[in-house]
Amino acid sequence: MTYRLLAFDLDGTLLGNDLQIRPASIAAIQTARELGYKVVMVTGRHHIMAWPYHHQLNLDTPLLACNGTYAWDFARGEALFAKPLTKAEATALLGLIRLHDVHALLYLRDAQAYETLEPHLTHLLHWAEALPAEVRPNMVQVTDFESLLRAADLVWKYAVSSVSDGKIEPFIAQVEAELGLACERSGHNRVDVASAGNSKGALLLEWIATQGITPAEVVAFGDNYNDLSMLQGVGLGVAMGNAEAPVREQAARVIGKNDTDAIADFLRDEIFANAVV
Repeated sequence: MTYRLLAFDLDGTLLGNDLQIRPASIAAIQTARELGYKVVMVTGRHHIMAWPYHHQLNLDTPLLACNGTYAWDFARGEALFAKPLTKAEATALLGLIRLHDVHALLYLRDAQAYETLEPHLTHLLHWAEALPAEVRPNMVQVTDFESLLRAADLVWKYAVSSVSDGKIEPFIAQVEAELGLACERSGHNRVDVASAGNSKGALLLEWIATQGITPAEVVAFGDNYNDLSMLQGVGLGVAMGNAEAPVREQAARVIGKNDTDAIADFLRDEIFANAVV
């Protein structure tokens, strides 16, 4: 099969555990573009949190952000295919967050907001603080989400987490049953909640259709449950060795872990070797 597009999840896939892109992966992506492949990032992150990597690789494609909630065109500074939460959905969801006593991170138009710190967020904040000012994301701490929601003009999604086991599952069950929103697991005791129908796979297919690319011409890489819609909807879905077991089982191929040069090796040995230059 001749492929034309490479789609990469970020955390746990293109990024190592140090939240950096491995030098071998950078070189492989450069080679891919020289060979004529399009390269796109498909992530659960807000576009402000993915911008440092998009900028580092000098990509000319939009970023497919927030688990398929929108595509961000950095060149024009605007969202494409946007399907944010409605004000009513965002408000009702906050009520369930309070009821289940879980943490939340709000994805606003151009910022992320939080009330209290939890370990995963602390890790991200440390990463963000070390970035150059021109690519550093705007992450703000607020006293209460209720006031923020009343003033916010847009909410892309919520990232909800718990430091205690047993809280996320009943939260997801109630969100899906009562609000009908899309819940995508993004890690242990973490779930992203967005408008119904949003997924990485759905947005990727919507965007490639505008590029004249078929699903069969796409190779996608991922590691978590929120990547399954993408891995299963393209020509070749590749799971990382560190992926959750159900993700590995449902992918067409499994390669090494994200802290190795597995992506670069796979591209060189199995994709570029068959490239039509």
